[in-house]
Amino acid sequence: MQDIVASERRPSVRDYVGLRAQAGWGKIDQETARRSIEAAAFTVCLHCGDRLIGVARVMGDGVLYFFLADLIVDTEFRGERLGDRLMKMVTNYFDRSARQGASIMVISLKGVEAFYERFGFVQCPDGPFGAGMHYRAAPPPAG
Repeated sequence: MQDIVASERRPSVRDYVGLRAQAGWGKIDQETARRSIEAAAFTVCLHCGDRLIGVARVMGDGVLYFFLADLIVDTEFRGERLGDRLMKMVTNYFDRSARQGASIMVISLKGVEAFYERFGFVQCPDGPFGAGMHYRAAPPPAG
């Protein structure tokens, strides 16, 4: 098996759309993918050869507000602690970029909160934060 290589670079639109669909994150069109990829404050990718097998993306301003938007691992590579590898790179980014008073957030899928807790996240309400919330009228993911 080839080595898995990490890089702090954006994935191609085609690879990102494909990984999302393969991992069960729903389908998005290429323009939506392009705009979302370009808007990220930080991106890290894992490749096995030319194949994108993992991506983590952080949205925000890069100094005060950070939101972990994506943490996706190819289903064929799950169980190899690649999510841990991505999260270590993401938390290193937080540690070097966040300024005094920064808010660093993730909205975890149900049942995987313990994964994020291993990397220093705590469930709300905690400290100054109330319960996490989402906008109910947001369009649902496509099939």
